[in-house]
Amino acid sequence: MKGQCHCGAVQITVPEPPEETLHCNCSLCRKTGWRGGFWNPDVVKIEAAPEMLNSYVQGDKMITLWNCKRCGSHTHWTPRTAPPDRMGINMRMFDPDDWQHLPVREVDGASL
Repeated sequence: MKGQCHCGAVQITVPEPPEETLHCNCSLCRKTGWRGGFWNPDVVKIEAAPEMLNSYVQGDKMITLWNCKRCGSHTHWTPRTAPPDRMGINMRMFDPDDWQHLPVREVDGASL
């Protein structure tokens, strides 16, 4: 699967769709429009010039959230203290036909 941010400066390639997507109601996911898919970082290809990516480390410092510096799309996150074998990709970077049919796991992140 190939996806990209709104302006195309950040390109994302993964080998296959995830088994499910994650929909979380925490403040970060709500405010960024995040819909998560997860892969081992070794199989994800992120192509972007380094100056095109902004990073944000949220309060618990478990992940670094990345967004395109040009268009602002929240593209992916990488682990900091979270398990290193998992990174998140915002499924909204891919064509909806590639992922909208997948099961959705609802997570109550607002109550954690």
